[in-house]
Amino acid sequence: MNKKLCGLIGAVDLFSDAEFTPEQPEKTGHTCNDCQHRQRWQCGGRVIQYCGVRKSNRTDNGLLKIKCKDPACHLYKTETLIR
Repeated sequence: MNKKLCGLIGAVDLFSDAEFTPEQPEKTGHTCNDCQHRQRWQCGGRVIQYCGVRKSNRTDNGLLKIKCKDPACHLYKTETLIR
């Protein structure tokens, strides 16, 4: 019953029963639609919205695709309108 660690000291058992809880955004009432970092890109006849701060490896421009109704993350900044 002795597990051999193959020379690794302090190895982590990936198949343990420990629960993994992903980090959830705080409930502040703000959405990505109000954020200063939101960018609107027009692609053909569609408008796709991206976060200018958070990065993604799955998009061609390297920015994370967002939905405006998503709850705001910890990088949220209030958008200031110039009139």
